[in-house]
Amino acid sequence: MRRRVWVHQALVCVLTLGIFCSQAVTGTAAAASMTPFGPQRFAHAHATYAITTKSTYYRQIWQKAIRAWNATGVFKFKLGHAQSAQIDLSTDTAKQAAAMGDDVGMTNYWARHNEFIAEVCSLNPSLMKEYDYSRSDATHVAEHELGHAMGLNHNPSKHSVMYYRNRSEGIQKVDIAGVKQRYTTPAGETS
Repeated sequence: MRRRVWVHQALVCVLTLGIFCSQAVTGTAAAASMTPFGPQRFAHAHATYAITTKSTYYRQIWQKAIRAWNATGVFKFKLGHAQSAQIDLSTDTAKQAAAMGDDVGMTNYWARHNEFIAEVCSLNPSLMKEYDYSRSDATHVAEHELGHAMGLNHNPSKHSVMYYRNRSEGIQKVDIAGVKQRYTTPAGETS
């Protein structure tokens, strides 16, 4: 009798562990297949931008991030005029940086009927300097903010440019898949 109870308990334990592991693997695979996106997007998979920061260093960071996203072929950032560009790429003043708290980057947007009208993406040079961000780290933050500009949300995976505390990952396949899906899904719908 004791042996049957032990075998039964062992079998229940193995089955429970099997179910737990299969759910964990399924959940991880589902989360990692595509970076999630919100309801807002541009009308089409392109937008104009202007780099308004006066810093040569951060102008180069924004330019490198733009080239990286444009190279994916899923969205086209086109240079526009400062007065009429849809996206303003900037850096924060010391006063703005102090108000941002722990954020090294921020994207604010205005939308109508879930279509983006205007956006401001900014980088926080004060924090980047304080936390010793390399040029590569800063570029990844700029790529992250451009992901938000296209409509991407944060990805729970550390292996995504859209991870909320990212500084070490560039654009990944999951991020490209998220943008592709965002621009084949109508505005107002989410992933």
